[in-house]
Amino acid sequence: MNATIARVKSTYLTATAIVVAAFLAPGAATAAPAASTVDYVALGDSYASGLGAGGETGTCKVSQGAYATLWAAGAPEAVTLTQKSCAGATTVDVAGQLAALNDKTDLVTLTIGGNDLALLSAVRLCADPAQAQACAAKLAEIERLLTTELPGRLDGLFKAVKTAAPKAKLAVLGYALPFEGAESCSRLPLPKTVRDFGDKAVTGLNAALRAQATAAGATYVDVTKPFAGHGLCSTAPWLIGVEGLNAGTTLHPSAQGQTQGYLAALTAAVGTPQEFLAGLEPPAASPSPSASPSPSPTKAPGAGGGLPVTGVNVWWLVGIGTALLLVGAVLFRVLRPRRIHTLTP
Repeated sequence: MNATIARVKSTYLTATAIVVAAFLAPGAATAAPAASTVDYVALGDSYASGLGAGGETGTCKVSQGAYATLWAAGAPEAVTLTQKSCAGATTVDVAGQLAALNDKTDLVTLTIGGNDLALLSAVRLCADPAQAQACAAKLAEIERLLTTELPGRLDGLFKAVKTAAPKAKLAVLGYALPFEGAESCSRLPLPKTVRDFGDKAVTGLNAALRAQATAAGATYVDVTKPFAGHGLCSTAPWLIGVEGLNAGTTLHPSAQGQTQGYLAALTAAVGTPQEFLAGLEPPAASPSPSASPSPSPTKAPGAGGGLPVTGVNVWWLVGIGTALLLVGAVLFRVLRPRRIHTLTP
């Protein structure tokens, strides 16, 4: 009987130790769930909406051939795209597109600034030889905006994007160089001085975009490199010429320009959707060491490890301890040896 009691006591103490250890011992850390899709928001003007790529719909002239849509289509199961770009948008208009952003947004792309300078209206104006004086005044206004107002507008906009989407990567895509210094251009017969100014204005716009994007912690995406040799006056243009004046697509990227120019530049900057998604996955958490030579610091509740020491958890432990004591008492009562007393006459 004594051996039986000893075994019961041993089993009881072991069970008690296991239960208490389960509540108090540090547990192995678990890996955070991986991101399932890229939350992507596209902002900007007609270059971002895809005007000129064909199949444009709605008042914002959004095309399925826009670089944002093409990038997302590379892995539709991995990307959730919100296309907010709109033809004719200025920096002020894009501020109204920011409602689509939040702290879950992963990627934001943006092309903006051309309409702030009214570059296309300048092209239409300067295409008319009778408007030479008005053309000169328009070009002077563009130069003034480039050096005075536009940098501040871009700075405010980029900072607003970063505030609205604090965890997102912001990629700012520039503009293609339209004429590339060509001596002649049958596809848009403007005076050489006007064409040269057009190249100068776009170069200045891209410089402002790069400077303000860098200052805001964003990534500037240079599209002039993939477009090199494919300007409006080249033998293999990726920009639309005089045939697009009535539709407002002149100097906009064609479908080929969106695919081989803008999409290629964006992918080179941020990777494919699968690559971008892989970069969003948090690293697996490492298990807590079983022993440490130095005392472990006290952890805040919910910070991992053992059961947090809170009022509720203390009462749980008290309750479990009391229950174990009661079970032990019952077992001891039942299994202890009984003495048989006899009455003597």
